[in-house]
Amino acid sequence: MLQNFRFARYRFTYTVLEPLRLPQYKGNAFGNGFRYTLRDITCLGDPDQCDTQCQLADQCVYARCFETPVPNESEILRDQPGAPYPFVLEPPRTGKLEYAPGDTLVCNLILIGEAINLLPWMVFAFNEVGKRRIGLRDKRGKCLLEKVESLSARGNGQHQTVYTAETQMSTENSLILRPDGVMRTAPNVAHRIELEFLTPTNIKGTGHWASDLRFEHFIDDLLRRIRFLSYFHCGEDLDVDTSVLRKAANSVLHESHLRWFGSDRRSHRAESSILVGGFIGTIRYSGNLTPFLPFIYLGEYLHIGPYTAWGYGQYRLRGITR
Repeated sequence: MLQNFRFARYRFTYTVLEPLRLPQYKGNAFGNGFRYTLRDITCLGDPDQCDTQCQLADQCVYARCFETPVPNESEILRDQPGAPYPFVLEPPRTGKLEYAPGDTLVCNLILIGEAINLLPWMVFAFNEVGKRRIGLRDKRGKCLLEKVESLSARGNGQHQTVYTAETQMSTENSLILRPDGVMRTAPNVAHRIELEFLTPTNIKGTGHWASDLRFEHFIDDLLRRIRFLSYFHCGEDLDVDTSVLRKAANSVLHESHLRWFGSDRRSHRAESSILVGGFIGTIRYSGNLTPFLPFIYLGEYLHIGPYTAWGYGQYRLRGITR
């Protein structure tokens, strides 16, 4: 299962050069800055035709990240305009709003499958994001990208520096992570878990946005996301009987302590702000959770739901009872 699935985690560390102000939820500021900058520096054709008439989409770094095409021969998602993005943003999770020169800003980026080869472009884009200023409109400030580090699985503590401002060079010494490595030091049996949703999350259940996150809705969305990422970016379909897992998920009980968190995101296509908030907080699940643990552990890195390119859908596993 998922023999070809691979991903890499990177930590981008900035030093603030000018006073700036960030919103409470910082994923929109970093996500929008990354998207617009990557498009500016990689577009190979007419920017006005980028979304509709581009003839170079298969060669364009921006298109591979934000307009990932679904091949004509694809067995899944053939009726959809694009596949899931091959990266995940993890914005700074701090309530601090005002930043002064000398302060530090840190965000993480996860690249999945073939997108790991795009690291030099990612470093270049995030470097430019800092140069072009980060922050709320009229309260933006320049930042220096000091270093980029490749991170191991959580709890390990190992890292490898791949870029520094002094050398202006990025190396290929990324720490490649795989599902079996993520599971190596983790419990493999559980009858009770607690998940904490760290950033706004939206998951659809029975055709509408779920306000009460039943386990079957959570696991259905998670399995679908893992499958699509593996299929389109790692060249491998998810070889598990999802119908059996979905049936088993129906018997898992839940105790929810979730609350709504509203957040606006600037839409590139609509050229306006749209409300894309979601729930945050904790939820406990109890039942036979053992068959689902590999996917739940992997989901900590891949996030869940829509807008993961802006950091939405991040959760962590806080407690396990065997």
